[in-house]
Formats: sequence, C-alpha cells, structure tokens
Amino acid sequence: MNEFTNQVIEFLEGHRFICAVSVARKGSRFHLITHLGRELNLPPARFIHCSRQRLSGRTRSEQIRELQEINARRDSLKDKVVISDLWELIDGEKEMWTPSELTELAFSGPVTPDHEAALIRAIIEDRTYFKFKEGMIRALTEEKVRNLLELRAREQKRLERIVTGVKWLENLWSDNPDTKKSPPDNMEPYIAFWLNAIKDYCVSGQESEHAMAVRSLFKQAGISDINAPFMTLVRTGIWDEDENLDILRHGIEISFPEPVMRQAEKLVQRASSLENDECEDLTELHTFTIDAPDSRDLDDALSFRKIGDRWEIGIHITSIGLQIDPDSPLFKNAVNRATTIYLPDQIIPMLPEMLSNDTWSLMEGTVRRAISFFVNLDGQGRIVNSRITRSLIRISRRLSYEEADRMICEKDTLCDLHRLCLDLQAHRISKGALPLPIPEQIFRIDSTGRVDVKLSRPGPARFLIAECMILANMVAADFLRERHVPALYRSQPPPQQRIIRGDDTDIKANFRQRRFLSRGNLGPKPDFHAGLGLEAYTTITSPLRRGLDLVMQQQIASVLRDGTPLHTEQEIENLSIYLQQGLIAAAAVRQARHRYWLIKHLAAKTGIPLNAWILETGNRKTIAILTDYLVPVELSARHGEKYSRDQDIRVKITKADSRANILKAGWY
Repeated sequence: MNEFTNQVIEFLEGHRFICAVSVARKGSRFHLITHLGRELNLPPARFIHCSRQRLSGRTRSEQIRELQEINARRDSLKDKVVISDLWELIDGEKEMWTPSELTELAFSGPVTPDHEAALIRAIIEDRTYFKFKEGMIRALTEEKVRNLLELRAREQKRLERIVTGVKWLENLWSDNPDTKKSPPDNMEPYIAFWLNAIKDYCVSGQESEHAMAVRSLFKQAGISDINAPFMTLVRTGIWDEDENLDILRHGIEISFPEPVMRQAEKLVQRASSLENDECEDLTELHTFTIDAPDSRDLDDALSFRKIGDRWEIGIHITSIGLQIDPDSPLFKNAVNRATTIYLPDQIIPMLPEMLSNDTWSLMEGTVRRAISFFVNLDGQGRIVNSRITRSLIRISRRLSYEEADRMICEKDTLCDLHRLCLDLQAHRISKGALPLPIPEQIFRIDSTGRVDVKLSRPGPARFLIAECMILANMVAADFLRERHVPALYRSQPPPQQRIIRGDDTDIKANFRQRRFLSRGNLGPKPDFHAGLGLEAYTTITSPLRRGLDLVMQQQIASVLRDGTPLHTEQEIENLSIYLQQGLIAAAAVRQARHRYWLIKHLAAKTGIPLNAWILETGNRKTIAILTDYLVPVELSARHGEKYSRDQDIRVKITKADSRANILKAGWY
C-alpha cells in the first residue's frame, strides 16, 4: 500500500479512532478529510488501517456523511469481537498474525475492510491479549496475559478506591450537619484502606508508602488545607485534636502485652511471701518519703539520724530486681521501654501500674523489701564511710515537697539534712560540678484542652532529694567499680566552654552555660562525670521508672545475696543497646510533647507583649529567650539597632501552630 490517495484511512488521535479519506498527497504527507469534518496532513506512519474502499459521495459534505457511517459501522462491529475468545482460539499456534487472518477467525460469514478495521480497534482498545504494531498483530503469551489481567484488576481496584475515597471525604468535610462524621459500623474496605493510609501519612509524612496516594486523594476531593489529613481522623472520632503522634512515630507502647500483665499479676500474688528473704530488718528505723502529692510510683525513701558525732543518711530503694527474671516478658518489655515517660497530659509507665503504683511502691505504713544505702558523714558533710544492705523497711511517713520545705524552713531535723546536702554539693562543685539550677516548665491542662504553663524553681526539699539520690548513685557506682561487677556507668566530658562557677545561681548565666555542656555517655567503663563532679556514677534509685536503675539494682542485689552478679559483661552491653534506644525515643517524645503544649499555650498570647532577654545577636537574626518560659525564639535583626547580651526586651508571638510545630516571634 504505497499509494493512499482516495483510500479510507483509519488513525488514532489521542485515544479516539478517526476515519478519513485521503484526497491528495503533499510531499511525504497525505491530506485527509475526517469524519469529524476536519482537514489535516499526516504521514503514513500514523495510519493504522487503510482500505481501497471508494466513497460514492462527490461533494465534501457527502464524503463526510459517508465517513461517519463507516465509523459507526466499524464501532458496531468492534463491539461484537470477543478478544479473549479469539486469543484462546489461536492459543498454541503462531505468534504473528495479519489483521486479515484474525478477521477471518473473529467473524463468521464474509468479511469486509470494515470488519478488519473493527478488529484492529478492538485489539488496540483491549491491550491485554494482542499487540498491534506496524500493521501486524502479535498474540501475547499466557504469562504476559495473566500479568496484564492482574495489573488491570489492580488498576480497576485503585480507581474504585479513589472514587469511593473522594466521595467519602466530600461527605465528611461537607457543611451538612446530617452527614455522619464517624466511620460506619461496617466500614467499606476502601474506606478502611484510606483511614489506615491517612494514619500512616500523618505519622510518617513524606516517608509514608501512602504519601502520594493520600495527597492525590485530598487534591481530587478539593481539600487543600495542610492539616486536612490529621483533621479528617479527628472528624471521624479516631483521634482527638491533641492526639500525640510522636508516640506512634517512635513506636512507644501504651498498653502492656498480655504475657507481661499475666506475669505482673503473679508477682502481686507472690509479693507477701517474699518479704523475709534474708534481709536486714530495719522496720523500726524511721523512714519517710518526699514526693509530689499525686505521685504513686514511690521508689525511694530516706532515713536520717545522728550517731555520736556523725550523721547517718539512709537512702532506701524499693527492691524489685531479684523478683524479675531477666528472661521474662516483664523484664524484656521494661528494658525496651527503658523509662517511664512523664508528659504534660499523660504518663506511660515502664512497669504495669499494679506493681509500680501499688505492690512495689513505698507507701506510708507498708513493709517493703529495699536496697538500703547508708552513708556516714562528719559535721562538714564529708563522707566517712558507706555500706549497702538488702533490707526490710516500714515507711513511717509520707511528706509532700511543700511539707518538707516548711520543715526545713522551721529548723526541723530535715534542716540538718538539708545543710549536709548543701555541703555535699559544695564538695562536688569544688571538683568541677555544674549543678545549673534552672527552673522547669510546669504544665496544667484542663478538661477542655486549655493549657497553662509556668516556671517552677526547685525548693529546698527537691534539692535535698536530688542530692541524696546523687549520693546513693555514687555509692552504687563505687560498689560496682571496686568489685569489678559488670555495669553501666554514666559519664560526661567537661563543657566545651566554661563561663560560670558551679555555685552561680543566675538564670541567664546558667541557661547560657547549659548550651556549652557536652553530651553525656552511657558505657561499661567508669569515667569522670563533669556535670556532677564525680569519678564514677550510675543510677539505681528509680527501678520502678528507669530500666538502667532496674538492671543495676539486679547486679548489686545479686552480689549482696550470693556474691555473683546476675548479668555477664556481654549481657550488660547487649542490654545497653536496648536501653539507649528506648531512652532516645522517650526523650524525643517528651521534648516534642512539651513543645506541642507550650506552643498551644503561646498561641493564645499572639500579639501580646512578652518579656524576653537577648541570648545572642547576629547580622541577620537575634536569638531571644522568653523570660516566663525559658524558650528561645528567633527575631529578625533590626537595622541600625544594637543590642547587648542578656539585655531585657519585649517581643510578641506572630504565629503559633502546635500541630505544625511552628513558633514565630517578632519585636514588640
């Protein structure tokens, strides 16, 4: 078919079949009149079918009408072709076919060029069983057909899923009050898919495998708000407005697995039978706890008395280590969690609360097993000697921090203990310690989600407790080090730059110094802890709340019991990996959640003047610290204005979006 003039031509335009007649040749192209009444020039390479049919019409309009009839006839014939039956009919025969050969098989009776063109149309539209190329038809293999059918099915499912999802979103985001916002009781599989996909996108962001699909879904639904995916799950009631996504991002477990709870229940039942396990009876010793009024996981108690010309401080830690088998679900779960996570709106415990808040908690009037650290000091707070013992104690009294503060101020016995703690800290400061007494943020969240944030300076009772815990942890580290017991030690290199003395109490100076502190380390070898001014340090005083403390207590308790540590050096190093992973995740969740509630609090203060002070200045920006929150904000530098470090200024919040973690401020 080298000459196409006056022939009926078939070609594709987009996905549409066009019938045309060739009326003239123009170089390498042919001038065509289509059944749509258009005229255009095309090269022969665009033709998919040519026939020697001659049009009877002589005028242009007659030819167009005749072409339309041919096009309609071919469409009608195309619909009669069952491509799958044709493919099965020739299965096992040759691979390449001419259109005329397959047309003879596809239609019964005489065939015409219209039948042949109709077959080509059917094959091109189907794209599953045959491939049309350069005038020939290739029969695809069974494997190729199967793969294409599976692909078509998946694509059809995807399209149905999108249509269902778009309709669902449009209804969900409509202003119609009668529209049901929560997921239906029997969710369609496609809606369930979108809910899970949106959840994953909200948690993982652009790293989600569903990121592109979710973005496309909301775009097709005409919803452009950046927070729309999150708010969609709020509207359905799956999440609330203040949902903590960081818990999901870091894989933090909220509830405990069933094996852990079963073990906890057994430990509760066995607790009473374990009270007399070769422990030193100290039940007549006056012991007391100092904690917040709402605290329930009380793992440390104190005793304090004068013996001759010396003072004896007793730090008594609830003894739980030997009750937890290292191969048990409870222990493994605790190590993976690594710590109790205290958030402004939630507490995620390391151990089941039936144990941490009840059976093992040092509640007033109860007899509990303990690891007791006794430290004897002279009148100037210098350590004379110390010992550790497994004990039985009875909690004589529970004090709140406020009650203990009053007792210290009223020159009660606690006043002497407080004075000794000041001496202990002074000795550490002389060795380089940097206590950095910086106020902490205290959050109060009401039932409506309204948040209030204030700074709280630690009072004398909190200082006393902190110093006693440091003392016990130091004694524990020395015990482990001197006996070469496999252990994990906390250490910290000296600060990158030292700008204050250890006894400096100025908030601005301490805040600035904190920026130069070196990162702390956790490892199997004792090393100097610059922040505390101690040669060796570990933590053991919070076994109910910290995995490291639990493991270290197991080591010490086992050595006290039979002279043998519970964990080998290799086991300690393995546990260290899990503990550090858990601590990193917990710190990230804690930091993000505190910032979330802080930004939500500051959002209500947008435009209001706030006190701040200059931390550092530059040519383009100034870093200021909000005085009432100790939070840094970035300000654009003011042209022609000069500010000095620590200078008090006034700023205002210009934008605060807690969900997007955006906090912007400007000069007031």
